[in-house]
Amino acid sequence: MTNSPGSLAGRSALVTGGASGLGAAIARHCAVEGASVVIADIDAEGAAQVAKEIVDGDGQATAVTTDVTVAADVERAVDAARALGPLRALVLSAAIETRGVLLVDCSDEEWQRVLDVDLKGVFLGLRAAIPAIIDAGGGSAVVLGSPIGLAPAPGYAAYATAKGALVNLCKLAAIEHAAQGVRVNVLSPAAVDTGLFARVSDASDDPEGRRRRVARGMPMRRLGTVESVCAAALFLLSDASDFMTGAVLPLDGGLAATRA
Repeated sequence: MTNSPGSLAGRSALVTGGASGLGAAIARHCAVEGASVVIADIDAEGAAQVAKEIVDGDGQATAVTTDVTVAADVERAVDAARALGPLRALVLSAAIETRGVLLVDCSDEEWQRVLDVDLKGVFLGLRAAIPAIIDAGGGSAVVLGSPIGLAPAPGYAAYATAKGALVNLCKLAAIEHAAQGVRVNVLSPAAVDTGLFARVSDASDDPEGRRRRVARGMPMRRLGTVESVCAAALFLLSDASDFMTGAVLPLDGGLAATRA
């Protein structure tokens, strides 16, 4: 970490799903850029570890145990961020993924669980944080989406539905609050070397083989990197993107172009 001013200096950042994967990486980068960061995650131990790493590196961070499907938990995380400074950066990355389940085989429980975390969690996060961002004089919300939300793939009935719906939810929030200085954008990374895809592939019978097969399906013939996702997230969170809202930014090695 560094004490030198960065693109997020003087503001607090709230990151849901910040205990691991892309959320943790983005949280660390926010701290490097000068933000005071709240790590919000249902994994209390993991969130505390990420916060400790940031603090040990001379950054500012605190962990808040948060179930993103529970309004009171999300509101408590927002309050914690406001206590650290003006809340002007919000990252909603908490998500779960199921694959290999066709629509007709998707159970009620699986459907509801995915939509609760991946869609309701975003709704609750935006609803709780937007008033705080307005009070801070404006800021940016970045919601992690997925290419599957724009071009569904078989076997992702609940996940594709949730990620598709959050695009319109974020566009709605962007339109409703643009005049108040609140920007809301969706960052949609394809398979990268950290996060949900990495966890799912690690659980397969042949993790490396799965990664190679997915990489071959990308026009760039490789997976994305956590660094590229963090760089894009920081661009959207910073004033460098101050005229950008209601957008979906694909970070997919050209995959979206093949489906246009």
